[in-house]
Amino acid sequence: MRHALYTLVGLIVLALPTVAAAALININTADATLLDTLPGIGPSYAARIVTYRTEHGPFVRIDDIQNVSGIGPSTYAGIKDFITVGDTGSAAESAAVSTTSPPVAAPSGSAPTYVPPPSAITVHLQGSTEALQDVAAHFTARVTTKGDTADSAAHIAWSFGDGSSGEGSAVDKTYRYTGTYLVVVTATDGSATSRDELSVVVQRAQVHISAVSGEGVTLTNDADTRLDLSGWRLLADTGFFHIPLGTILLPHASVLFPDSITNLPSSLEVTLAYPNGIVATQYQPVLPPEPAAADAAYMFLQPQGAVASSSARQGTMVESLTSTDTNTSAHEAEAVSAPAVATELATAGAALPPPEPVSSQTTGIFRSPWTLGLLGVIALAGGAFILL
Repeated sequence: MRHALYTLVGLIVLALPTVAAAALININTADATLLDTLPGIGPSYAARIVTYRTEHGPFVRIDDIQNVSGIGPSTYAGIKDFITVGDTGSAAESAAVSTTSPPVAAPSGSAPTYVPPPSAITVHLQGSTEALQDVAAHFTARVTTKGDTADSAAHIAWSFGDGSSGEGSAVDKTYRYTGTYLVVVTATDGSATSRDELSVVVQRAQVHISAVSGEGVTLTNDADTRLDLSGWRLLADTGFFHIPLGTILLPHASVLFPDSITNLPSSLEVTLAYPNGIVATQYQPVLPPEPAAADAAYMFLQPQGAVASSSARQGTMVESLTSTDTNTSAHEAEAVSAPAVATELATAGAALPPPEPVSSQTTGIFRSPWTLGLLGVIALAGGAFILL
């Protein structure tokens, strides 16, 4: 009798796993009414499980039920001993499958379960609408399914609007020229695809080195917005200082970077460079004007009207001086040339015989008839001589 009792107890113990396995609810095949019987799962969660299963395909592991909106770790802990993803096997076997990598094999050596891609996805682009020339801009993209579950299997491609492209959920882009660019991101998972875009305005950094002294280097932000100097560098003759992340210049603010922090040598040749090494600005020391340029500097600092009046007065003075100089030169030329002419005439006169005085008597001889007759005879004799 006792032996028969022991035998019956043993059979019951052996049958308990089979009964427990038969009592497990297959979350891939159970309807909403059966799922509602699980602890902590009411009609609302049961309907969500069915909807998720319809959109994303059957569950591969029992812990995949946590992908359903509203079912967290605490709810999963209360139902994991009562659910399965296959027709046979225990919760322990299903849990063992959940730790296998890759987690796509069904329990008990059955054929791998096909997980179809989602029917619809959404990609969200995140980034700033403003960027600086030669400074890397950071963009990220997040892909989700209808249930707002992250889709890590989606392929993400970028187009930055200047002919360049990239891939991945996080990218950095450095624009070399100013302008307005349209950044487009496209996500693809199977036949499901999604697209998002962002307009980015790229400008030059409005910053300059306003002072270099024995205390350090002073930087001034000339823009109306904050300037992020993270990763920028200050360069001197024999060293450089790497500006740490999170260093911000407020709008129209000047900040001294002390030599005690930068450890830069004392030098007037200081350069501020972008993170990629391209020069952003160089220090231009203001030197005092040279003495020869003092008048020009004075005129430059005068009001426009005063400069015009001064120029007019100077023009009048120059014109007057020019006229005076011209007259003076003419007089000087006359003064110089007159003695020279006189000297030449005196020399020529000295070479000639002295002129005979002209008297009224000499004039009277040519008026005498005898003289005129003599001259006529001479003329006739000359003409006869010529004829002979």
